Amino acid sequence: MKKEDTVKLISAEGFEFVIDKNAAMVSQTIRNMLTSPGSFSETQHGVVRFPEISTPILEKICQYFYWSLQFARFFFFFFKLSFFF
Repeated sequence: MKKEDTVKLISAEGFEFVIDKNAAMVSQTIRNMLTSPGSFSETQHGVVRFPEISTPILEKICQYFYWSLQFARFFFFFFKLSFFF
């Protein structure tokens, strides 16, 4: 995986989570930070710091990003179909 395909999320304690950029883009907030026009450090370096989020919480958030990337569309489709039957 290339460096430009990853994002580094840093917790309040300084722990670094390097995750796939597509997984990070599940979050609209992170997507806005990484794709906003201008010369913001998040856009240039692909590093987002979360000084208020502890390491265990950020770990769960990263796990959710991967889960959502893999399964969320399926569950949305499944429940949408279930509504009609």
